[in-house]
Amino acid sequence: MRGADRPASRPGRPRNAMANIINPAQTLKLLSSMYLCKPSVQAIAGWRGLLAEDAPSHLARLKQALEGIDPASEETMEDLLWDYTRLFIGPYKLPCPPWESVYTSQKKLMMQDAADEVRNAYAGLGLALDDTGVMPDHIGAELNFLALVYERASERNAKQSDYIRIGDAFLNDHLIIWAPQFTADMEMAAEAPLYKALAKTTGNTLDLLNARA
Repeated sequence: MRGADRPASRPGRPRNAMANIINPAQTLKLLSSMYLCKPSVQAIAGWRGLLAEDAPSHLARLKQALEGIDPASEETMEDLLWDYTRLFIGPYKLPCPPWESVYTSQKKLMMQDAADEVRNAYAGLGLALDDTGVMPDHIGAELNFLALVYERASERNAKQSDYIRIGDAFLNDHLIIWAPQFTADMEMAAEAPLYKALAKTTGNTLDLLNARA
């Protein structure tokens, strides 16, 4: 796999990606949900609930964007839904297709090798997508898988190091390969502050997980 030739961590650096971010599983679940769920009054309330008062600094922009939304405003909610639809669903050409295959395949098509690879990674841990309408290499699905792996890695058991290895490999073999360009495209194309903040926060979170600093 592409992550097999990663250079070894430098002396003095943490031995796993989770040392770089407070509660990585919870953060990744939040980000995953924001890609997989359309913005609604209920969704926004849930996302706000996941961002505690003492949320780490790299989530500050996203927290501010969520707090700046007035869910009682019909116009605001319609604008959010339109931006979400325009970015990730269509019907027009998507400025930031949320699938790894589109960013990594030669012909920029959906359901290419990357989709098979991540589906196999999920199956390797006995996992499968609950929503058959979501492609396996969707950004939300990949973030959710990484959240589940790091959640298991946070538990002290005989397989802890295995989960850390699996999570780090998935991060480097998949998300780090395509998400930086995806989030850059998304931040440029988004109109709503919420989705600009989501793009920036996703990129920053993955950088922190990958940094070993």
